[in-house]
Amino acid sequence: MSPTDRSTLALAGRYGAATLRTYGILIALIILVVIVFAGNPAFLSEGNIFNMLSQWAPAGIMAVGMTYVILTGGFDLSVASGYSLCAVTAAAVGQHVDPALAYLAALGAGFAIGLLNAVLVVGVNINPFITTVGTGFILGGVTFVVTGNAAFIVDDPDFGIIGYERWHGFPFSGMLLLAFLLIGGLVLAKTVYGETVYAVGGNREASRLSGIRVRTVIGSTYVLSGVCMGMAGILTASQLNSAQANLDPAIIFDVLTIVVVGGTSLAGGFGSMWRTAVGLGIIATISNGFILLDISVFYQDIIKGSIIVGALALDVLARRLAARSR
Repeated sequence: MSPTDRSTLALAGRYGAATLRTYGILIALIILVVIVFAGNPAFLSEGNIFNMLSQWAPAGIMAVGMTYVILTGGFDLSVASGYSLCAVTAAAVGQHVDPALAYLAALGAGFAIGLLNAVLVVGVNINPFITTVGTGFILGGVTFVVTGNAAFIVDDPDFGIIGYERWHGFPFSGMLLLAFLLIGGLVLAKTVYGETVYAVGGNREASRLSGIRVRTVIGSTYVLSGVCMGMAGILTASQLNSAQANLDPAIIFDVLTIVVVGGTSLAGGFGSMWRTAVGLGIIATISNGFILLDISVFYQDIIKGSIIVGALALDVLARRLAARSR
């Protein structure tokens, strides 16, 4: 093989790896949508799309915060317990005061959770996996103690406005989800802070030597994740006009699946918010498609698990192809 042919193959391999890593998930989403639509055209109806946006808003908003955490090479496994505690905070306060104050209380609780994780991870320097597993247990226990495993029900009809009210059929919760994705994406792609998040995830030591406050950047992502928990808790409490402990323990898997399937690397430094949005679209399509196509929901976990493994395998393959082409 001539040097020219080898150079051409190397360029083709590099281009193929880059294309696979960049657009593979988008192609997968399109194929999945076509399959579900062919099975039931109601899938792309306005009402069904709006319902999916409303249903997946809490998990999607927390996936925004998780994307930032994972981009810096971190991990946050406290989101399910934190989400329940924030929802309970909103409902408990909403029983006695104006809904706006209840929402602020829930956001404050989320901020405090994120700050606690940040202090333990970057201040005490505990492994983020161990830290957030531990804080998750603590938060779950606190929620059970506070509620006595009973639901807090809010009678004020205004409390449920952002949860189930709509504007021309478009749910307010869906608007908030899109706003979080858009703002989160713009911050990552267009601001200095976003650049530092990628830099820290790519190489912490090089970032430190270049003058970036690595610990501050990492800590800020956990605080952001906590605020997203607060907003997700508000939406769920508002949708139900109530909240209780252990609200949805499985939501942690949905949040992680959304981010991982979107292609954000668990090693840090690679990913984007549009990828998280596509990951959300894939998981929402699968869940909704199972219902519309009348497929047993017991297969959902098998499919989700297979998708996670497949997404990670494709990420490793793409990185190896890129390394070989270089």
